[in-house]
Amino acid sequence: MHALWLQDRQLRLRADVPVPEPAAGEALVRVLCAGICSTDLELVRGYYPYCGVLGHEFVGIVESGPAQLCGRRVVGEINASCGTCDQCTRGQPTHCLQRTVLGIVQRDGCFAQYLTLPAANLHVVPDEVSTTAATFTEPLAAALEIEAQVPLQLRQRVLVVGAGRLGHLIAQTLAITGCDLWVGGRAPAQLAWLAARGLQVCVAA
Repeated sequence: MHALWLQDRQLRLRADVPVPEPAAGEALVRVLCAGICSTDLELVRGYYPYCGVLGHEFVGIVESGPAQLCGRRVVGEINASCGTCDQCTRGQPTHCLQRTVLGIVQRDGCFAQYLTLPAANLHVVPDEVSTTAATFTEPLAAALEIEAQVPLQLRQRVLVVGAGRLGHLIAQTLAITGCDLWVGGRAPAQLAWLAARGLQVCVAA
């Protein structure tokens, strides 16, 4: 299959990457659309010694796996945990020391024609959600994780530092909580986009 391969901080398009074989409990997914994350760019710059297919934000169609998923459009949770270690049994699978991470740690990613993930990691995309919009599921989930970790009170003052792509998603998810939200950043155009949507912004010195 064709895939975008990272090795020694060099990216190249390969046409000879084998289609991955799903392990027990996994599904084979044909990739329809993939998003580029800052993590992908940092991997290219060498912040972590990854070798393989990049990418972890995707929408695809299940080609093989559980019958209820085959032929369905899906998105996926990127951490594939062991399910048996102390972290997993305590309900913290994203801290599993044995986990693989799609396109980041020991698992080829979605900048390819096909990928594999545990079937339990896959979520069906509703028909009314476009493939393009669904590609934002993974970064949106990361933004929503903040609310899960830090419960907010109505009108509690909150400052989001940074108005980049993830900052935008975080700000928009926090805005619906009713907190007193401010977004600080250095790029006037990014702040103007948020201000036009009713968010309070300030320019970082």
